[in-house]
Amino acid sequence: MEKLVQCLHWKEYQGLNGWVMFCSAGAFAKRLTREEAERCGCTDAQRATCKRIMESNLGYGLVPDILEGEKVALREKKAVSEM
Repeated sequence: MEKLVQCLHWKEYQGLNGWVMFCSAGAFAKRLTREEAERCGCTDAQRATCKRIMESNLGYGLVPDILEGEKVALREKKAVSEM
């Protein structure tokens, strides 16, 4: 079966009760900047599509948080302080 979503975070596998499809970035609460998300194709429209697929398949869906403005600056500051 061809993958429904072409993304490095999208996972699909055949389980005992059928296909399981999910976004690993959303499942592990990954937080992406707008630029990181757009580089891997995680646009607003694509996140809506992914969420709709997960909800119809699993009953719920999780997509990654997109950081903007001050949240991006705080994340970068934290990363520098951890070095």
